[in-house]
Amino acid sequence: MNAKRNIELNFKRLNDEPYSLQNLFRPAEYDWPGDWEGRALLAFLHHYEINHELVPHFYDFLNMLPEKTNRDLYFGKLFDGKVADEQQLSGHNWYLRGLIQAYNSLSYDKARDYAKSVVENLYLPIKDWYFHYPLDGRREVGDVSGSITGTVDGWKLSSDVGCAFMCVDGLARYFDMTHDIRVFELLEVIIDCFMKTDLVKYKLQTHTTLTCLRGILWLYRTTRDKKYLETVIEKFAFYEENGMTMTYENFNWFGRRDTWTEPCAVVDSFILALQLYHFTKLEKYKTLARRIWFNGLQFCQRENGGAGPNSCVTKEQGILKGSMYEAPFCCTMRYAEGLYEYYRHESLFTFNPNAETVKDEYGRMFTDDVMLVKFKGETVPIFSCNGIPRNEAEKLELYIFH
Repeated sequence: MNAKRNIELNFKRLNDEPYSLQNLFRPAEYDWPGDWEGRALLAFLHHYEINHELVPHFYDFLNMLPEKTNRDLYFGKLFDGKVADEQQLSGHNWYLRGLIQAYNSLSYDKARDYAKSVVENLYLPIKDWYFHYPLDGRREVGDVSGSITGTVDGWKLSSDVGCAFMCVDGLARYFDMTHDIRVFELLEVIIDCFMKTDLVKYKLQTHTTLTCLRGILWLYRTTRDKKYLETVIEKFAFYEENGMTMTYENFNWFGRRDTWTEPCAVVDSFILALQLYHFTKLEKYKTLARRIWFNGLQFCQRENGGAGPNSCVTKEQGILKGSMYEAPFCCTMRYAEGLYEYYRHESLFTFNPNAETVKDEYGRMFTDDVMLVKFKGETVPIFSCNGIPRNEAEKLELYIFH
């Protein structure tokens, strides 16, 4: 499994038409303000950290931000003090993180100023809304890209249930950079709301849950308050039990096992496993990170370098196949952070092809941490879809149980 190929293909894809300067900025009616732009910005910068190369239009992209955003330098409508849009708050998580990364990686001073404006004008005014976040609000089952399902109690709600918690990730990074006590107080309110949420009862999206946990873990990194580490350990164990498929991917929502996986969330789980290994030194997290990489993230990538969702493999449904060829609006860009974290921890992913083959209690077979699958009647190590032409990948079926 050639990680160099994963990286090169993804960077090539990020130089393609969907991420060109004329396509990066979404139209005004796009209902995830800041999401596409923020994910792209962050993805470009993660590849810069890997290979010190930027897409050719990168600085043009940065320089156009003031004319493409509103007067307070964020995307979409200005907050009116009446209705909070959780998809706007969610999308700006990635924009905020991208701005912080631009400041840290490139010393682009304007990015820090833009980040400050986003926090001051979008996030801090929304604090009191989290005291009445309507978990019982009616939610429609969404598609791969979530959509607004209605307005309840001052919140425009999304089918990506709980995406209002996504911003803990970016806000924790901002607090680490500024130590602004107001941001810490906002984080405490959002995290308290999240912790009171029954993930299965309300069918929270696993991606937003895991992104929130990454933010909480970053807060532990900053404060060294063990309550944050303990929270992440507890909730991540719950995710492993209730949100992770048999191929180390994810169910898109807790309590909805017949949907699809999402590489965005698989990347989140991969990062959490690596960070928990770093903080706890427990081998189980290293093993989990390896299995997510070899079996989950490999199969997510497509021949064009993008990433797409797959079927949810359970004890009852043992066939792994693609669910959608690519999700260029989210997963392709988020895949870059997974590649960056692999690059940073590459020494952890040595594979021993001569290791003893073992079968676990579910009937899965492994050599080292690589799953063996049935393909065309043969038992073979699981492989990446990035070596399979699209017409074949769309028909590909792997059998997990033996």
